[in-house]
Amino acid sequence: MKQYFFVLGDSELELVPPEIVNERCVLNNARARGKAPDKILLDASHHHPAFGKLPDSERRGRPDLVHFFLMLCIDADLAAEGRLRVFVHTRNDDVIAVNPETRLPPNYPRFVGLIESLYEQRVVPSKENPLLELRRGVSLEALVSALKPDEVLVMNPNGEELDLPGRFASAKGERIVVIIGGFSKGDFKSDLSKLKPVNISLGKRMLKVWTVTAKVLGAVEASSKLPEVTAPKPAKPRRAPKKKAE
Repeated sequence: MKQYFFVLGDSELELVPPEIVNERCVLNNARARGKAPDKILLDASHHHPAFGKLPDSERRGRPDLVHFFLMLCIDADLAAEGRLRVFVHTRNDDVIAVNPETRLPPNYPRFVGLIESLYEQRVVPSKENPLLELRRGVSLEALVSALKPDEVLVMNPNGEELDLPGRFASAKGERIVVIIGGFSKGDFKSDLSKLKPVNISLGKRMLKVWTVTAKVLGAVEASSKLPEVTAPKPAKPRRAPKKKAE
């Protein structure tokens, strides 16, 4: 039975960077929440006035995308069957490992508070009950390599358009890694070429993270209802007819 590992790659999840930690919008938001400005998540909906000082500003500060991704994955049938593990990789090479038993708050502000606690404690709710674990300095390539995949599939608008359920049904091996981009614009910042992935497109239009995640989950579940694709057996060589003795 196939085991799937869903990775949200290069996601735009990070604490407020030093370049804008003293900007008015950041200070006001931190004060309203009773937190230090360098301990809160960067969020485009609150801190956008300061984004002019940040590189890649058009795609940063999107913890909401991580929330959507995790909520969809955790509630999927695949997770309930014990066949899905979920990881979040960020632009700064932080990795969040999600315990399959995790039940995240559907309320977005509570989710933000939970992730901010994770950045402070490195594990929540406790070391005895680690539902979320944070690991620093782990590249996307290192994370995927550590999972020892038999095949790596990357959802990429520049990839090949394939029949998605059929492609999952024919995936090689038992350990399948699926990488979904955790950003709203642009492309992956990480170099995935060493992983030799299969790049799969869902169309030329740039889809939302939650749309891609939902389509992939549905395709994986549909693939389980398809017959397994096996290589055809080689035909037996025909023997030459015996010549009659004269």
